Amino acid sequence: LSEGAMNLEQHQRGERPGLKIVCEECGSLSIKVVDPATAPGTTLIQCGRCNAVRGTLADLHDLARRGTDLFEF
Repeated sequence: LSEGAMNLEQHQRGERPGLKIVCEECGSLSIKVVDPATAPGTTLIQCGRCNAVRGTLADLHDLARRGTDLFEF
């Protein structure tokens, strides 16, 4: 990962909290998760294009809970 990409250590220290909707490394919106239905909240959410860590599954759930219709299509 380059200097601009978030890693798990930075995320856990709270330096860059929350899920990054747009990948800061490559600009992609896609994410990948192995099994979101049964995975623990600490599961890493990675960019679907470049594999940069974008947050955790708990961050994704938090975003969904506090989300508005801002990102609905």
